[in-house]
Amino acid sequence: MSRHLHLDLVGGIAGDMSVAALLDAGADLDQLVRRLRASGLPFTDVSATREWRGGMAGLRVVVQAEQQPPSRHWRDIRALLQRAELPARARERALDVFGRLAQAEGEVHGCAPDEVHFHEVGAMDSIVDIVATALALDLLDATSFSCGAVPVCPGSTRAEHGVMPLPVPAAARLLRGFTLVPIEGALETVTPTGAAILASLCDGGERALPRLRLLATGTGMGTAELPGRPNVLRVLLGQPLPAAADAPRGDAVVIEAAIDDMDPRLYGEVAARLFAAGALDVALMPLQMKKGRPGTLLTVVARPELEGVLSGVLLRETTTLGVRSHDVRRTELARRHESVETRFGAVRVKLGLLGGEVLNVSPEYDDCERLAHARGVPLKDVLAAAAAAAAERRAPA
Repeated sequence: MSRHLHLDLVGGIAGDMSVAALLDAGADLDQLVRRLRASGLPFTDVSATREWRGGMAGLRVVVQAEQQPPSRHWRDIRALLQRAELPARARERALDVFGRLAQAEGEVHGCAPDEVHFHEVGAMDSIVDIVATALALDLLDATSFSCGAVPVCPGSTRAEHGVMPLPVPAAARLLRGFTLVPIEGALETVTPTGAAILASLCDGGERALPRLRLLATGTGMGTAELPGRPNVLRVLLGQPLPAAADAPRGDAVVIEAAIDDMDPRLYGEVAARLFAAGALDVALMPLQMKKGRPGTLLTVVARPELEGVLSGVLLRETTTLGVRSHDVRRTELARRHESVETRFGAVRVKLGLLGGEVLNVSPEYDDCERLAHARGVPLKDVLAAAAAAAAERRAPA
């Protein structure tokens, strides 16, 4: 079941605060650590303790820092993440976060993103902050996101390059489109890592909390005190509810690339990676392109917050030089699964409902295929048996 995550930026956002809030909302720490250890990244350790801050209880997460970390550019970190053993959705999210960070740092320093030399953020604890955030989102099955306005303190902070205004230049670039709210204090409430995570999840700015059934909350603790408010990041995790029970509608984005120079055998793998990263639908359509070349229009339908992630998949996995996207509105049937018994075995069936009425019934293809192979019977027979069983269950008594 996909879930919506709302980020309540009470005291701002940083990488460790993000990890802590998601763990507090229910992501399993032991499972997270196991995945990090299995990833092949030079991971050290993560510990979590419960603390009180400004009347709120939450988790404080500490990543054991790498000793004498090597100098790393964006191209080095990208290679680390691409080689790492990570779930596809988590890998794409981590690459998207770091890609945004590299772009912002490149703008600040006047160089190409690949040449960006990460200092504080390049240390392995910050890399783990981003990867752990991506893994925790995957564990929680959070696929849509919203956030409130961003609190920022006036003043400056000292970094490796000297004294910097707040928010620091890279963070300020990443926060374009967000509403900034000045608060008391002289604290870096939004770190570049936190800003990159926020920009990846809520691309383009804050969004109102949608209607949802609240399932869990989580609070991640910052490291310093703020006057007048707790230095925490709170998350609200819930199941989205349709705006109207009889005709649910939702925002979506269509991402397209027209391709005329790619080995057609690659399209299946590209589609698999897009679905693994959260695409709702992937379609291919033949085109006649310039100079009479036959080509293919690759179309992806997705939730708006995954536009950056899925565009990154297309740019990395295909030969296209660019993608285009546009916003659309979707009207969807509510969905429910149930299991029916056939002479071949149990098959899951997907139901499409409108106002509680079942309009469409579709046996799960993978279940039918598995039973057909196991029983040595034609797949069409299993599909027909599952459809008949579902129809019989729905027939009036």
